[in-house]
Amino acid sequence: MSDCLDILISLAPAYTKAILDGTKTVELRRRRVRAGVGTRVWLYSKVPTARVEGTARIHRIHERDIKGLWSEFSDGVGISKADFDEYFRGCNKGYAIVLTRACAVLPAPDLKTMRQDLAGFHPPQFFKRLQAEEVEILLKRCRPESAKRYPSPIRSARKNPAHE
Repeated sequence: MSDCLDILISLAPAYTKAILDGTKTVELRRRRVRAGVGTRVWLYSKVPTARVEGTARIHRIHERDIKGLWSEFSDGVGISKADFDEYFRGCNKGYAIVLTRACAVLPAPDLKTMRQDLAGFHPPQFFKRLQAEEVEILLKRCRPESAKRYPSPIRSARKNPAHE
């Protein structure tokens, strides 16, 4: 197990952009992400972009039945109800990762650079727990753009605190 708390997740480029511009504050997953509050999440945009474009912090992770997940988090997920239903087809429950403090990283290291710096680097299908040396390399390659931090509209995460 890593001694580092940072994780790397793979996203469609449009979802990375939406997180960075503040319109998507909740990342949905079919499987549980074992990471705690405050974990730094590195945002890797899949092909055709193929680069690490930003970071965010985990504010909270919620497990819900599918109906409850949509009911509570729909305004922060950045997808339609039809896309939501398709993504969760066959699932009884899902996970909402509420993100905060999203910011771009500059320069955004591309896949080729990542593979040069980190031997054997492969973007994760789901998520990857990063080793301390991997985070160190990322931080040397790029810096979170502090001037571009977006406030965390956590409005969608607090509709029903009784389910916490």
